[in-house]
Amino acid sequence: MKHILGATLLSALAVGGSAQAATNLITFEEPVLTAMSNSVGALVPGPAQLSTQFLGTFGVSFSSAGGFAAVVDHGFPALTPSGTNIFGGTTADGRLSYTSTISAAFFDPFNSATKATTTRVRVLGDLYGIGSGTITLTAYDQFGAVLAQSTDTDDKPFGQGPVVEVNAAGIHSITLVGTSGTVGFDNFEFESVTPISGGVPEPATWAMMLLGFGALGAEMRRRRPLAATCRVGV
Repeated sequence: MKHILGATLLSALAVGGSAQAATNLITFEEPVLTAMSNSVGALVPGPAQLSTQFLGTFGVSFSSAGGFAAVVDHGFPALTPSGTNIFGGTTADGRLSYTSTISAAFFDPFNSATKATTTRVRVLGDLYGIGSGTITLTAYDQFGAVLAQSTDTDDKPFGQGPVVEVNAAGIHSITLVGTSGTVGFDNFEFESVTPISGGVPEPATWAMMLLGFGALGAEMRRRRPLAATCRVGV
């Protein structure tokens, strides 16, 4: 019976592991978003406020100084890797700003109260280099300790923007900031999240565990009559 239960639990881990290997990509062209015009300093309208739209699907939420980031229609398809939409930061009073720090944090998509982690985050800058400034991506663990950092310069040829990427175990949150004041960001890419220990298991994991417990119960019921027969024989 130990072999049956052990194999079942290993299968559950394998199911969870295969799901976690997937790569998620947010292009900011998704139907749940409505972009604002590219007007630095303008108030970000409600439909363009980027916050928890992807919390229940990918397990990621965004924020900036205004409590949310901004989804912006850049207006020039050649200046972004996908579509025309990008995202930028906000000031404390909710205005579009390309110098404000943007934050993203990861949670269990099935239970947003449970923190989660990923192992890789990659972000692109827009594809029109101005020849100065940098963008920096910093990754943190669940306690706020820095795990990794990536910086790239905004001096690439037209059509090739800056790229920042961090790879580390246990990434719970990241910050993203540009110094030039003109760089918008696009294509937020990250590995699927894993709930931090103590969180609620994924449905597939629960299913495999229940199968294991069911097999254990069936085995115990099968053994009880045999034990009773042995006692009568004695």
